[in-house]
Formats: sequence, C-alpha cells, structure tokens
Amino acid sequence: MNAVDYTTYTETVEVPAADDDAPADGSADEGGEDGEDEDADEDEESTATTITQTVLKIELTHKTAEEMAGQYAFNARQSEYLSLLCNAETDTLWGELLGGFVEGGGEIMVPDGGLPLDYGLQWPLPMAGSITSPFGYRTDPLTGEVSYHSGIDIAAPNGTPILAAAASPVTVANALDSWGGSYGFYLKIDHGNGVETLYAHCSAICVTGGEQVQAGQVIAYVGSTGRSAGNHLHFEVYKDGSRQGAFMQ
Repeated sequence: MNAVDYTTYTETVEVPAADDDAPADGSADEGGEDGEDEDADEDEESTATTITQTVLKIELTHKTAEEMAGQYAFNARQSEYLSLLCNAETDTLWGELLGGFVEGGGEIMVPDGGLPLDYGLQWPLPMAGSITSPFGYRTDPLTGEVSYHSGIDIAAPNGTPILAAAASPVTVANALDSWGGSYGFYLKIDHGNGVETLYAHCSAICVTGGEQVQAGQVIAYVGSTGRSAGNHLHFEVYKDGSRQGAFMQ
C-alpha cells in the first residue's frame, strides 16, 4: 500500500513582462541618443513583476506489509495470519493472483549477441533493442531534469522475453509488488565472484527466488511496471555491490 502526504510552501519569483513595444519581427530599434537608450533600459527593467506563489508538493511513500501491520496495530492472531500469507512458499500464488507471475521460464533462447558484455555475461534479450537511456547522468524522461541513472534502458515491445545473462541462482524475484521500489516487477541474479544482474519494469516474471536458471533462459517479460515511461528493460550490472557503468564493450 501507499501513503500520500503533502506540504505547501510559498516562494517569491520575478516574472518578466512581455515587451508590447517591441517590433513584430523581433528586431531591435535603431538610432537614438544615449539618453534615450538609458531611458529605454529603465523602462525594460520596470516591466518585471514580482509575485508570491504557493507551491503544492505531493509525496507518495510505498509501505510494506509489516509497516502496514504496525500502522493498523495488528494483534497476535492477525500478525500470525500475515506471516503465513507472506511466507516465501506463497509467493508464486500471490504473483499469479496479482498478475506479476506467469508459468513457464524453461525455454532457452539465443540472445541477439550484437553487444557483448563484460564478466562473461550475455545480452539479456533475443533482439538487439535500442539503448534509450545510458548509465550515469541523463535527462529524466519523466521530469525532464538531469539525474543519475543506475543502469541502461533497452527499448523492446511489451511481452518480449527477458533472458538470464548467465547460469546462476535467482536471489530476488518480485512478482507481488508492481511498484517494487520504482523497479516494478523485477529480478536479481547472483552470478558469483561479486557479479550480479538486475532486470526491472517487467510485465511478469516466470521464475522464483532460489531457482537455478541457465544462460539464455526466459526469466521474465518486458513491460512498464514501476516508475517507467514506456515498455523497456532496465538492466543493471553489479560488481562487489557497486553498479557498473562500463560493462558494455
């Protein structure tokens, strides 16, 4: 569940007024004595208006089941039922009910192979795809502001199979929470030697936590869950816990 909160604050800004006397073609007036130019400058400055405006800031905070239990003061019996419902053995059932898990995942597909990866990893899609957002600082497609991007975004149609980059156990398989801390439905795989991969914004996943997957195995499908502006795979590579930006050769 999510908690919604808001705050307001006031700020004073200076708004320049339009120059109604400017020529229609945008050209500047020519000629005139020095004194006339100074008067014109003073008139221009006087057209700026100072206003005070009220800004509304809305905050959306995702809460876990445990946090909600505390907020609603669950008693012992309710807490016991919640523990049973949140048991890892029920993840597949909940994933099917909530739409984030689909049966399958045993199919092995050949990756595109157009862009080799470091650390012995293969391309995570059966198609090349276009990298729409690189690793590092970029212009955020949702806010238009420059911000840090923790992986690469690969554009692909909804439902495109996502492939395991190497044979390894799945450590995280979130098919329950469609927000997923902004990742949406996502997976994380531990490849050993400090190397991990993450696959986010999936429409659905088809493997579970602890499952051993093979290189090229279908593990999920491209979607736009979580904080996403469209269908794509958000792909991250970690080395010793740190996200890697130079993993593309």
